[in-house]
Amino acid sequence: MQLDGKVAIVTGGGSGLGRASAVALAAAGARVVVGDVDDDGAAGTVAAIADAGGDAIAQHTDVSEAEQCGALIATAVERYGRLDVLHNNAGVALVGRDGFAPDVDPAQWDRVIAVNLSGTFYCCQSAARQMRQTGGGSIVNLSSVGGLIGLSHRPAYTASKHAIVGLTKSLARDLGPAGIRVNALCPGVIRTPMTEQYFSDDTFEQELAVSVPLARYGAAADVAGAALFLASDQSGYLSGVALPVDGGFLAEKSFVSGRGGSSFLSGNETRD
Repeated sequence: MQLDGKVAIVTGGGSGLGRASAVALAAAGARVVVGDVDDDGAAGTVAAIADAGGDAIAQHTDVSEAEQCGALIATAVERYGRLDVLHNNAGVALVGRDGFAPDVDPAQWDRVIAVNLSGTFYCCQSAARQMRQTGGGSIVNLSSVGGLIGLSHRPAYTASKHAIVGLTKSLARDLGPAGIRVNALCPGVIRTPMTEQYFSDDTFEQELAVSVPLARYGAAADVAGAALFLASDQSGYLSGVALPVDGGFLAEKSFVSGRGGSSFLSGNETRD
């Protein structure tokens, strides 16, 4: 299997993309440490891995606290003897009018930056210290298509995800000589518990069929498969990459006005 003998950490592994990625890494042979502030969610992920014959443990982790990030890495090493893969998946977002720039509360801004950006850095920092001692490893950070373009009404989220792409490139340069690869995933619209609120609008999926060339939303498994690729030796010469997992969303942009802003594909354009 792709990750036989490897040890992986997945932050935010208690649900959604994090759970899917943790399960995928375990299925590929990794022993997995699931970090999350949601203890029940993390336990559920561990149970899912165990039910499939894998090996995993949970660790309560608030990634906005540097000490807890260090403790997460230490737990992996104490339990399994090493660390080969870090997947920084933990994240939060502001949505709707709460994210409109004039209305953003400074405390909300600080929370998004603390979890998404600082949390990613703290975990990378602690993991790099360990990986340098054992010959290298792979770090996979979770950004977003919002790390490659601007998203309206999401200034904190967009800023944090752009910063993760920049951090990824900087760390890839700094850590490469130690054999540590650092890449980022940039998902588009993926249906998870965090995004489920969008699907309450009956027209949302119809709009996706127009704006996404593959004409569908993404599943957590789509991102998990990309995370596994970047974690494994199959991507052994990739570092500093920001990889969109978006069904082609970023491949084309038109100036056609649509509901809520410009559309990426006109309804009059053909897919043939």
